[in-house]
This record gives sequence, C-alpha cells and structure tokens, in this order.
Amino acid sequence: MRLERYAALALGVVVAGACTVNPIWSRTSPTPHAAASPTAVVTLPVASPAPVAAAAFDPARIVKVLGPAVAEILVTQSTGTRGIGTGFVIAHENGASFLVTNNHVVAGATRVVVLLPDGRHFVAKVQGTDPIQDIAVVKVDDGSLPLAHFGDSTKLVVGQQVVAIGSPHGNQGSVTSGIISALHRALSATTRPGAPSEDLPDVLQTDAAINPGNSGGPLADADGNVIGVNTAVDASGQGIGYAIPSLIAKRIAQDLIAGRKPGHPYMGVCYQSEDAALASGKDLPGYGVLVTSALPGTPAAKAGLRAGDLIEKVDGVDLNNGQTLGGLIQPKGPGDTVRLTILRDSATTVVTLTLADRSSAPTASCATTP
Repeated sequence: MRLERYAALALGVVVAGACTVNPIWSRTSPTPHAAASPTAVVTLPVASPAPVAAAAFDPARIVKVLGPAVAEILVTQSTGTRGIGTGFVIAHENGASFLVTNNHVVAGATRVVVLLPDGRHFVAKVQGTDPIQDIAVVKVDDGSLPLAHFGDSTKLVVGQQVVAIGSPHGNQGSVTSGIISALHRALSATTRPGAPSEDLPDVLQTDAAINPGNSGGPLADADGNVIGVNTAVDASGQGIGYAIPSLIAKRIAQDLIAGRKPGHPYMGVCYQSEDAALASGKDLPGYGVLVTSALPGTPAAKAGLRAGDLIEKVDGVDLNNGQTLGGLIQPKGPGDTVRLTILRDSATTVVTLTLADRSSAPTASCATTP
C-alpha cells in the first residue's frame, strides 16, 4: 500500500506500517517546537454530540457553520518554493487568533500567509510545531477571526457521515463528503523519499476525498464540529484518506498555544495484533494484542509485562471490534496511569502502568519479525 501525505510544498510518500510487530513507540522522536515564552492557558472547548446528529445530514449547513473559520495556508520556503495547505481557527487570545494545520504544511517555511474565505489575509507566525503528531499552530494578529469548534473524536462510530473542507490544488473552500470508514488506524509516514519516518499511531480513516492542499483542514461531523485534521491519503487505493483525531490535535494545539512542549504517551511494549499473530501460526487463548517483548527500562518493563502476555483490555475497554492499543493510549498524556487486563498462563490479571514521555524512549527498538 502506498500512501501520500500532501504537504504544502511537495507530494510526500507515506508507507503504512506493514510490520507484524509494533512498538508503542520505540524510536528516537523529532523534537516538538513551541514558542519560547509560555502564555496563559487557552481552554479549547469540546462539543460532544451523539454519533447521529439530531438533524438530517446536510453538507451545506455544515459549511455554513464551519466554512468561515477554514483558511487557505500559503507557504514560502527559503528556496523560494511555494505551496498551499489548509488550516482552521481554534482560539483567540490577547488580540490574536490561532489556527491549526499540519506540521508538514509549514515545515521549513520562511513566510506563511493565511487567507480567509471573506478575502481577509494576514502574514502569520508559526507559534509551534509538533512533528510527532504532525500538528502545527500559526498565529495571526487579529482576534476577530471566526472560530471552529472541536468535537469529541472518542464518540465517533464507523459509518458516521463527515465532511472535509480545504484547498485541494489551490481551490479554496472545496467541500467533499463521506463517512468514517474505520477508527484507530496506524501510519508510518515520510514527507520525502529517504527521510526519517513519522509514526502516527492513531488516525481516522475516511472516504471523503482528500487531495494536495487539503492537509491541515478539518474533517467535520454533521453539526460542523471538527473531529479530525486531514493529513494523508492512500495513493494506491480509492477513497482512503486519513485524519488525526480531534482530541489528539486539541491536546497538542493547546500545548503549542501555551508555549509548552507537547508530551507524547509511551509504553515501550512490542506486540503483534491479533490478526498478525494468527496469520503467523500462533494459537491465541483469547483476543487483543500479543506482547512479544517489553523494552528494558520502559514503563512496560517496569509494570512487569513480558513476552506471551495477551493484552485484552485497557482501562476496561476491550481490544476488539476495531479498538486498538494505540487508539486507547494516544489521547492520554505522560504521567497518566492505565490499567491493562492481560491473559497470562491461562489466568487473567490486571497490571497498572504509568505512561512515560516518548522522548524518553530507549535506543533499543522492536524487531520487525515475530
């Protein structure tokens, strides 16, 4: 499977993780960047609508609600190369507005211009970037820009109708609709051939069309709440796009606005998904993910996880029906505690694990074969 991450300046080649053993997460991570001087905490409210909206699905109504807050992002690099992405306004503070986009849209930019649907345009400052989750925040010196609102991505269901808004190929304000095709996918991405990979351990899959220029734009529910940030598309398939869940984007953006370095939850466990384990000939006594190793010195090792453990639940939530380990861990932060229900030697036990920050990951990594 070949995926493309649509950066503002170039088409990026993205390769989905095809390994049968998956780290949470073991490689050395790129360093997030935030503004040097922390500001007051900006609270970003989250709407929590029912999976099925009260009114009939109406893309025109969604665009009326959300569209004014969606901007075209025009980027210039030091080489003079120009490109286009999308962003949306999420907060006001001290006479300024803050917009979310993808890190790969503004990476290396020497000039960023924000163009609103009403024709207003501003030279923006990059407030902060997070290469790990591919989120960036840009700041505009005008506190009157229309606001978008985050929805609760943990309340999404497969089959739920959604709308994507962006500037594909520079066509500002383009709208496509589709459904949530799947939850909790994992991607390993590069912005160019030969570059280090960027792991996205928990993304939404949608069949709403995503094209070059859509990166950083909102994926919205039937009430116009942003439930994802569009980031990549599968170039070898049809109707397979990906978006960063809203609660992950919100957590990262809130840190960047406040001038903090975002934290990223880390377990240090290597594992096989149930289907990969069965395909390799293993006979599993239950469901969930099969631990192949716990990296030394990591939270997984300190909690006593070991090869052969079958993790069936995280905080009481079953790892089946599309629910994944990464999907349950990523909305949390370093220092949070999770309870893992595991099957070990035919007996069920509960293990408590305190998440670390991904920056503390050891140099050791998971094997790529069982």
